[in-house]
Amino acid sequence: MPSVDLSSARGRDLDCASTGTAPADGVSGRASAFSVVIPAHNEESVLARCLDALLAGAKPGELEIVVAANGCTDRTVEIARSYSDRVILVEVAEASKHAALNAGDRAASVFPRVYLDADITVSAAAVQSVIDEMQRTGALVGAPRAVIDLDGCSPIVRSFYRVWCETPWFTDNLVGSGIYVLSAAGHARLGSFPAITNDDQYVHDLFASGERATSNAHQFLVRPPRTLAGLVKRRTRTLLGQRELDRRFGQLPGRARRIAMLELLRRRRVSVSDLLVYALIAKMAAFAAARKQQRGDHSWERDETSRAAPAKFGQEELG
Repeated sequence: MPSVDLSSARGRDLDCASTGTAPADGVSGRASAFSVVIPAHNEESVLARCLDALLAGAKPGELEIVVAANGCTDRTVEIARSYSDRVILVEVAEASKHAALNAGDRAASVFPRVYLDADITVSAAAVQSVIDEMQRTGALVGAPRAVIDLDGCSPIVRSFYRVWCETPWFTDNLVGSGIYVLSAAGHARLGSFPAITNDDQYVHDLFASGERATSNAHQFLVRPPRTLAGLVKRRTRTLLGQRELDRRFGQLPGRARRIAMLELLRRRRVSVSDLLVYALIAKMAAFAAARKQQRGDHSWERDETSRAAPAKFGQEELG
């Protein structure tokens, strides 16, 4: 399989033409329709599931897949290599998502370009439907419709996500939460990925609602934490990422508006108890974030409970 080592400082200066990667012609000799960049740090438990979902039903040469393995100490690299010429492997020494995204960008050669977390399952058909919707609307960034997979989640987690799914972040042309597709023009606005905690929110907020598109023809599954501890850990990381974006970039054009709890109650889609749970989790995350900042703790905490869920990519199409 094509393989590139971008772990050195010299490697960070390489462009696609000098990495030795194969051109985006897949296995059929035809130009690929789009590229997929998958940053992967110790993703042995989910990477094959992600790649299988992409490749299932994909036409030969339809997509160029780049796995940017960063700081891996497990079998992630071995799994990526097992896909032979169907995957371009980029290896980055440091465990850094933004470094992996930028390295994957340099190895990829096709637009539109998909950025996909390794724990997300989505098909090539779903991605193509997003591209079609972006071309129809002139949007610069897009994603399939997100569906929250609450199987196995505790009642508290379910209650939290009933509220979360009614917030403007989720309802107003959501991009992020593990996948987004950029056109060449959208990528030009982005430039390189900055060294930040939350790339999903940065990309979401970089584009106003009218510049984002959602394909309702297909869905992708968002796997939330299964436990309260995992949920607080994820919300703490999200909150710290939001504060970091505010400090560095101020008010970006696509920042989701706040919504009043009373407005959610008037819609009759959430209960008072759901709102109380949501508020409690927000308070717990704020407390945990403050503690991390006081300690000067910049470590990346990942919830592992969501990564144990079985694949369901065969159920993607909504019909």
